[in-house]
Amino acid sequence: MKGDYQKKIKQCERLGALQFQKVVFKVEDIKFKVLKKLWPNFLVFYDKRCDKKKRKLLKKAKTPEERKKVIDDIRKLKMAMRKEWHREQNRNYHMDMNKPTEMLYYLNWNKNVHKKGIIVNAITIPLLTAATIMGLPYAIPFLIEELASAFINFQCINIQNYNIYRFKEREETFRKMEARRMASNMQKHGEAAKVIGKAMEKTEEIPTMKQIIEGIETKEQLEQLRSLVQTTLAANQAANKNRGGK
Repeated sequence: MKGDYQKKIKQCERLGALQFQKVVFKVEDIKFKVLKKLWPNFLVFYDKRCDKKKRKLLKKAKTPEERKKVIDDIRKLKMAMRKEWHREQNRNYHMDMNKPTEMLYYLNWNKNVHKKGIIVNAITIPLLTAATIMGLPYAIPFLIEELASAFINFQCINIQNYNIYRFKEREETFRKMEARRMASNMQKHGEAAKVIGKAMEKTEEIPTMKQIIEGIETKEQLEQLRSLVQTTLAANQAANKNRGGK
């Protein structure tokens, strides 16, 4: 099985995965710098989009369980975006070593986005080509745009496949690592997690630090929460420092 994945990985490399991934990382650096400079309130905008989606989904929810799932899923989206924002890293290209298996979901999600894009390209490119042959000059710039879009979508799918195969090759190792990290984190921050969990039960939003602190009942919870905050800040700083070493 590992040999099969190696063949698939090499095929992705021949199709340009390594070269295009360097471009993706460079674009990632630029994206966050530009966003933070020109759109410092981006998270507010993102939260509003999430809330709009949540209201739409809640109208369709028929049971308390379905409503809770909608609320939890939207809150996870907001938390994931904050993690991207603070670490300046796209979630489908950077593995969280505490939850490595989570990356597989993001890789497949991103792959499906670009698969839909390339299906649109496959429909529009022949139509625009025909329009160009018929002598319609306005079709040429749109054809060029669609060809460029098709190339980007193809390369992005190739990168996702490349990283999916690399993950699958070591999936068992990653799952064991995640189990060990989870057990270790529960030992270090289990009481803090209980406090955060209670705060989340009282609101549909991401609880504020004030709301979390109000739920602290013991010295151990306070110490673990302080440790968790320090660990998270250190991880964010490390991610920012390591961006240049991709």
